[in-house]
Amino acid sequence: MFQNVTESLAIGNVVSQEELREIHQKGYQTIIDLCTISEENQLNAEQVKQLGFEFISLPIDRLNLTPATLEGFIQAVDAAPKPIYTRCASGLRAGVMTLLTLAIEQNWTEQHYLERRQALGLEHKPNCPLEAYAHQYFQSQKTSKV
Repeated sequence: MFQNVTESLAIGNVVSQEELREIHQKGYQTIIDLCTISEENQLNAEQVKQLGFEFISLPIDRLNLTPATLEGFIQAVDAAPKPIYTRCASGLRAGVMTLLTLAIEQNWTEQHYLERRQALGLEHKPNCPLEAYAHQYFQSQKTSKV
């Protein structure tokens, strides 16, 4: 899967060298990999760099979904050469983290976030920690404005 979110941000779950080469040919300069070691599908940093990408490994799982994790992702996005392709095993973490970054930058409502997530075809499984995390983020924004 490869989906553009904005002109400078894309998400997906691409792992093959051929597909990564195609992404590089589209002009993407950085790959952010959100996969953990335990998933056994992290990209090989050296292979990715040999294709011409900057590479950032930022493992995210249900156990480290915290404001600090989101802040670390935002800092990586801000500092990395663009355009950026963010990936994980299914594309869901990549999508949620990218959309939350845009939500913060552009002051989105939770409804706008949900509409953008749906437009990308990102579906949560029942009781998904990512869905709860995103909802919690927007709830915390409401209470901090009161």
